[in-house]
Amino acid sequence: MTESERAVARRTLLRTAAGITAGTAMVGALAGCSDDGDGSMGAGGDGKGGSSGPKRGGRLRAAFIGGSNETADVIKAANTPIDYVRARVVYDELCVIGPDGGVQMQLAESIEPNTDGTEWTIRVRDGVRFSNGRKVGIDDVLYTLSTQIKQQANTAPLLVDVDIANARRKDSRTAVLPMKRPHGFLDLVFTQGVFVFPEDTKNFEKAPGSGPFLLENHRVGQGALLKRNPDYWSDNGPFLDELELLSIADGEARLNALKAGQVDYAASISLVAGRAERQNGQIQLLTPPKWEWPNFGAMLKRNQAPFKDARVVEALKYAVDREEMVKRVTLGFGELGNDLFGKHLPYYAEDLPQREYDPERAKKLLKDAGAEDLSLTIRTSDYEYGLTEGAVVLADQVKKAGVKIKLDKVPTGDFFADPKVFIGAHFQSANRKPRPLPLDVLFFYGSEALLPFTGLAGGKIDLLVDRVRSAVADERRRSSLSDIQHYLYDEGGDMVWAKAPVLAAATPKVHDVKSLGYPTFPSFRDAYLA
Repeated sequence: MTESERAVARRTLLRTAAGITAGTAMVGALAGCSDDGDGSMGAGGDGKGGSSGPKRGGRLRAAFIGGSNETADVIKAANTPIDYVRARVVYDELCVIGPDGGVQMQLAESIEPNTDGTEWTIRVRDGVRFSNGRKVGIDDVLYTLSTQIKQQANTAPLLVDVDIANARRKDSRTAVLPMKRPHGFLDLVFTQGVFVFPEDTKNFEKAPGSGPFLLENHRVGQGALLKRNPDYWSDNGPFLDELELLSIADGEARLNALKAGQVDYAASISLVAGRAERQNGQIQLLTPPKWEWPNFGAMLKRNQAPFKDARVVEALKYAVDREEMVKRVTLGFGELGNDLFGKHLPYYAEDLPQREYDPERAKKLLKDAGAEDLSLTIRTSDYEYGLTEGAVVLADQVKKAGVKIKLDKVPTGDFFADPKVFIGAHFQSANRKPRPLPLDVLFFYGSEALLPFTGLAGGKIDLLVDRVRSAVADERRRSSLSDIQHYLYDEGGDMVWAKAPVLAAATPKVHDVKSLGYPTFPSFRDAYLA
């Protein structure tokens, strides 16, 4: 990737972060909520619809965070959670993330690399049509990819290795995509919101989709009404006649609308509210699979003093009492973190020991590094739950290791406002949303990282990142991901002290709302009312 491509990628990713993360300001956890094997969010989704199967008909009303920057533009589908939820049912993606973090085909029949990852072959399903009656073909896929790259869509940074100009069309359903360098997981890249629209589309706010619902109307800041697509290609759904999405910015207001019978589903419910409502038999509280739980922690800039010294970073990791973090920050409903992302995902390094709380060891490491009187300032905010809460507990805990931490509490509107500040922060609170491990590697590590929060680049980490990117065979992918996780455990600037689930609420009649990688803007493709 060239320097100009990296600059564009980072700007685009920050736009995405500022847009989507705004929709996740309130996250929560609930003891006892189930992790359904099919990825359904909680008790309402058994994936089977009971003995009689899913019921057809009805209108499901769902409340999400929206705002004045809402748009029906498919290129800007990540502007707000309500936009993304709508796009997920109006359009098809080539593939999506499954409940275990793997890849599930959707519009694509197959997506396969050659032996060294220098080419990928895409074949789309036969018989799929857009809502205007036009048959979906490979030309539409190639046009979509080309347009998203040219328009600097939210997905464009992940597509920089695709040599779209030299794509080879084999037939009406098949094309070969050459890569600018070996790439082992383009299928995972396609799960990140590459919504397919017709070739030669010019008006992206009115682009026909091939998904299970048709957009009836859309009002910015208010919501949208969608109706069942009678010509949808799947035999399994949709089951709803109508899906109404309502824009309600405040989490308490969304919950109150649910309790008042004004909506059937309320996204992003706070921890405190969830705890208060868990005995309410009129509400089901929903959590996604554990791998999708956000990571609570902090990010340390490894290329800046005093964090250039690995002993200082290691000392801070031993100065964190993770069990207390789970108790005080997640109120006992989360689980321990271990300074790595990807827990519960394929290829996660289960062999690494759980980092223990050891303030005396932290003291010794700091003494060895000549940093006995370490004084730090952590950038934090109330932008998302867990940022300030975790920073407050951390500042209290590290005192036993002789460390002083001062909080720089940034106004919520400023936390993501300046990309240079956000990416370049020396020491910063984090509430990171997980994604499959190979994607996390490309996002955060090495000289070409899209979001280099910890500044870890050059030398060995670049070699490890390249190995992950180019790994096609499962054995090599497993080996490369193991190697980079072991390196990050010892040398990385990520502190992950806890994980806790995103919480949503619904009436008992709501079934099979599935997160499929995105619990704050889930999929309603299989949802039904019973």
